[in-house]
Amino acid sequence: MRHRTKKQDFLFAGAALFLAWPTEVLAEEKPVFSADAVIEMQNEYALDSDDPDLDGRNNVFLRAEMAPNLRLNDNFFIDGVIVLEPVQDFDANEDNFFEETGIFIEEIKLNFKHGPWRAFIGKFNPAFGIAWDYGRGIWGEDFAEDYEITERLGVGASYRFETEQAGTHTLTASTFFADTSVLSDSIGTGRDRTSKHDGGSANTEDFSSFALSLEGEDVAGIENLYYKLGYRHQAQGNADSGGDDETGGVITLGYSAPVSDRTEAKVFLEYAGIGNFDTMLEDRNYLTASIGVTFDERWIGTVSYTNRQIVADGGEDYDDNLLQISAGYDFGQGTTAELGWRHTDEEDINTDIMGVLVRHQFSF
Repeated sequence: MRHRTKKQDFLFAGAALFLAWPTEVLAEEKPVFSADAVIEMQNEYALDSDDPDLDGRNNVFLRAEMAPNLRLNDNFFIDGVIVLEPVQDFDANEDNFFEETGIFIEEIKLNFKHGPWRAFIGKFNPAFGIAWDYGRGIWGEDFAEDYEITERLGVGASYRFETEQAGTHTLTASTFFADTSVLSDSIGTGRDRTSKHDGGSANTEDFSSFALSLEGEDVAGIENLYYKLGYRHQAQGNADSGGDDETGGVITLGYSAPVSDRTEAKVFLEYAGIGNFDTMLEDRNYLTASIGVTFDERWIGTVSYTNRQIVADGGEDYDDNLLQISAGYDFGQGTTAELGWRHTDEEDINTDIMGVLVRHQFSF
């Protein structure tokens, strides 16, 4: 039987302490439960590919997220993210229909909030960039998901401050390590529990990795103008040899505004530069740009592009590119449908995909 480490014991004890103190305050109010959820069904058909394993292949898959929130009182709440999605690669040369799907807990943490201050402890995704949420369209976030930091155990805090003319800003800091607990596995299709012996970035079971971010909205008094700056340091896993600690920075800028009485446009730009990506001897740079248009509050269209530059130490350098164009309709009550085309050039392998995405969002 695998035992918890001292650091994991610290996190579990810290969460228990938060829940137990002060019990008389927690008892003053009844807990309130709420949740946001999104369900997506996606179909992708490879029209043409230089890779014979991809050419002509059709994939249909489901992805769903639920973000529950249990408010204990005005200061304490527990939140998290539960994910259902494919957790293993699809079989090559075969069409796939809702296969390799598993369910896992991506985040679960205890939060303390008082005025502009917030502290949290548990399993979370450290703040670093947002392109995987804002690239949008059908595939605008795909490359950016490479550098999203997910499923870390640790602690963090943030401070939010408002200014009269320069907007509202939030500073966040966290320290963490890769989740090697039972929560790193999935049910349904298993993805295998992470072990310290697997190596990889931040797989150290100590607090030698950290992330910092500063974000703002309505910057310089301009409504709907926002930014985000981030820095990350992820220590090399204790089981790794070669490579080095990973460091990286990210800059995000976005703006939305009406173009006419019937049309609104959203512009998004994010650059991330990461040295020793995933603690390997490889540097990566990402540039994501997108333009989204909403017409008559119903019709939606998105064009997005991502360039991924990979600079390998002693190996071949190359650029990957992803271009996606999609359009769709918002049926109201949280339901949208989009049809799109995607072209990728990855290590000189070109692939064209047509796809459909149906998304439904709701709260309860």
